[in-house]
Amino acid sequence: MKSITYKLLPCLLILYLAGCTKRNFFPDEDDPGLSNLTSYGYNIATNYINKVPYINPYKNSIFGTLNYAPTLSKIVTNSAFDTLCLSWPIEINDSSNALYRSPYQSISLLMPVSKSFTQTDFLALSGQRFSSNTNKATLNNYRDTLSGSSNIYFVKINVDQSNSSTKHFTISGLFNGNIGDSILITKGRFDFNIDAGNINF
Repeated sequence: MKSITYKLLPCLLILYLAGCTKRNFFPDEDDPGLSNLTSYGYNIATNYINKVPYINPYKNSIFGTLNYAPTLSKIVTNSAFDTLCLSWPIEINDSSNALYRSPYQSISLLMPVSKSFTQTDFLALSGQRFSSNTNKATLNNYRDTLSGSSNIYFVKINVDQSNSSTKHFTISGLFNGNIGDSILITKGRFDFNIDAGNINF
């Protein structure tokens, strides 16, 4: 019995320590509530909506703290172009007021792409800026999807193929936008790690 206990103790200690890890959030001294822009696939995204800081939620597990990952997909349309959609859940980044309910649950950045758009084309977007005359941003609340315009700058897009069985994209960028004159999305930054197997193009 003692030998089993001694064997289990290291495993339990490792799980405990893993569960105590902190989320990938690096406070921006100039922009309270936002994380600094990083390019390491930390799955962190922050922005202001009408000067209120928002962040993608996280969850604690036995493997540590996990930031909710985004989805990246191509939406097939009946027009001449399809739509590239980068979307993630959001919540107000205010731990001092945990009961303050967020009016928005997710944000999406949308941009037109060719019908033949591939993962190779996506890699080529690294370092590219896209203005609001072509791109859209949407905010989802409990009742509606609110749509407006956005600017997107893909600072860096890399692919990691070090593991032959999986391929991952590391995507970092900046964004802003507006929905009419009443909703302003400002100082947005994201740093995501997306499994290529979960992308539909």
